[in-house]
Amino acid sequence: MLTATAVPLIAPAAADAATGGRACLFLDKEGARFAGRTYGHVAWAIRDPKHAEHWIWGATEGYRGKAVIAAGSENGSWIKGGSWNDLRASLRRDGRHRAGYYDAYRCINTAGGDLKAAQRTFRTGKSSGYNVGLNNCLTKSIAIFRTYSPALSTKHLPKGEVVPPRNYFATSLDNARGWEKARTY
Repeated sequence: MLTATAVPLIAPAAADAATGGRACLFLDKEGARFAGRTYGHVAWAIRDPKHAEHWIWGATEGYRGKAVIAAGSENGSWIKGGSWNDLRASLRRDGRHRAGYYDAYRCINTAGGDLKAAQRTFRTGKSSGYNVGLNNCLTKSIAIFRTYSPALSTKHLPKGEVVPPRNYFATSLDNARGWEKARTY
């Protein structure tokens, strides 16, 4: 399990400080440029239901211009752990990304969550390659959310294959149960 020095949680809303599980999806609406189009890019975050100040988060970023990356090859997957403030700071411009890298996020509360299961799913996704339509930042995020909380069925977390991440974030989650409205990042 990833650990970090305990840092007080300063959350943007009271619900963020509540106990229990919580999953958040972050959107970069200008990410994933392929063949002259922009599809959007997402990162994921989940809260430790036993330690509300601890989160793990990550993304699969693929590589610019590559629509397919073979299984076992580097696909730009990464994971981190720490406080909500650490999470927010790490999803900002870092030399590889433009200013304002993530534009918005939205979250859903869960009764609980299994961080170890989510981390196993991350490791599987990290070695499973990348495919812009079927095995991407969004589908890997959904898989992590579902193993973190099996209660996140398709009613709460629709399938994401062949749906551009920016459309999923805006439209699919608007039609799903339990997701909060998007917040500007």
